[in-house]
Amino acid sequence: MEFDGLQIKSDKVNPAPAPAEPAKKVEEQVDSLDYVVEGVNGGNELLQQIKTFKKAAEDHVVYGVYNNMDKGFGQRVNDFFIDHSKIRLKEKSYFFHMLAVMVDAGIPVVSAVKSLASRGENIRFKRVLNTVAYNCEQGANLADSMSRFEEVFDELEIGIVRSGEATGKLHQMLFKLSGMLDKKHDLNMKLWGAAVYPIAVLCVLLLVAIGMLVFVFPTLLNLLSEGGIDKATLPTATKILMALQTAVVGYWWLIVLTLFGLYGVFNVYISSDYGATRWDYVKLKIPLIGGILRKLFVLRFVGMLGILIEAGLPVIKALKITGGALSNRIYKLKTQEIINGVKAGGKISDNLRDSEFLFPMEVVQMVNVGESSANLAKISEKISDQYQREVDNSLKKISSLFEPIMILVVGVFVALLALAIMAPIFNLSSNVGF
Repeated sequence: MEFDGLQIKSDKVNPAPAPAEPAKKVEEQVDSLDYVVEGVNGGNELLQQIKTFKKAAEDHVVYGVYNNMDKGFGQRVNDFFIDHSKIRLKEKSYFFHMLAVMVDAGIPVVSAVKSLASRGENIRFKRVLNTVAYNCEQGANLADSMSRFEEVFDELEIGIVRSGEATGKLHQMLFKLSGMLDKKHDLNMKLWGAAVYPIAVLCVLLLVAIGMLVFVFPTLLNLLSEGGIDKATLPTATKILMALQTAVVGYWWLIVLTLFGLYGVFNVYISSDYGATRWDYVKLKIPLIGGILRKLFVLRFVGMLGILIEAGLPVIKALKITGGALSNRIYKLKTQEIINGVKAGGKISDNLRDSEFLFPMEVVQMVNVGESSANLAKISEKISDQYQREVDNSLKKISSLFEPIMILVVGVFVALLALAIMAPIFNLSSNVGF
């Protein structure tokens, strides 16, 4: 190694450094790697196919503007079925919840209703929302637009929306309304779930019995006649089946007419104010089921009353809307009595004390505390939550109780059927062996 001025010379020859790539090219390589999603190899043709999918044509019908008289007969029939279809509680709950979210985010009510109408699956509900949005564009508020569809939006829902608009707390009231409808829907599903099992078992037993009487039992009777068995010596269960078989096969038309006649008379009876009120009272007195119904109506009474009072409605107005939303006429009558008492200067709790069958004493005491502390809305919510849990627990108990009862019913049915059919066959075998 030599020292030459400011340079150091070495015997080793260092390789020439590779020319540096331009900075721009390196950055492009890094960017291309950063923007590549893993697992994207293949399938591009499916993505292109998806892009060709067309959304179903929107239904922009507005009631009062749309006229189908110039349409074909098929279109008018289709409109008839659409306009008479049912709007489920779950669909309304979802609508109010999403409307609350969008209004809370600052989206105008008209735009929010239009957007939700385009996203819905129920064509009837789409048309209703289109009409509501159209009326809002013409200057009406949301509550007035909804009130034109009394068969879709009940007085309770309209009253909550109206109070929310009046107080400037529309999104809060919509959230409350959505939550209430959600709870109501879930409770209805639980009620139906508890009733489906026993109804299904009883229907199957009825079909099996009719099938045995129509197709199996006549063959057995022919066999007994050919064997020389005297009908007077048959077991009582077999004689009963013979009488039923004769009635079902020979007079089935009379049985059907009688059932339809009784059903018609019953409907006429409960269509009158007198009959409807007494039938609602009978339902409240049914063992097991009546207790659940009373808890259910207490739950709905205090729940709706609390939401309406929290929305800022006067107590009497809130009681009127609550009473109108209850389906049991006994509770409607009691609500009217409460309204009369409050008008005379009394308290809600004072007018509940004389009806412990309808409103348990703990409910009366809690309502009294809410009135005394000017916090009735919050107390009502607590009562509602408590009774929601009690109704759920009662439904679970009844469901668990129905299972052994239905097993017992099926067992007794099978035993009686076997006794009625097998006993004559054993007698016939004895005669043949003798």
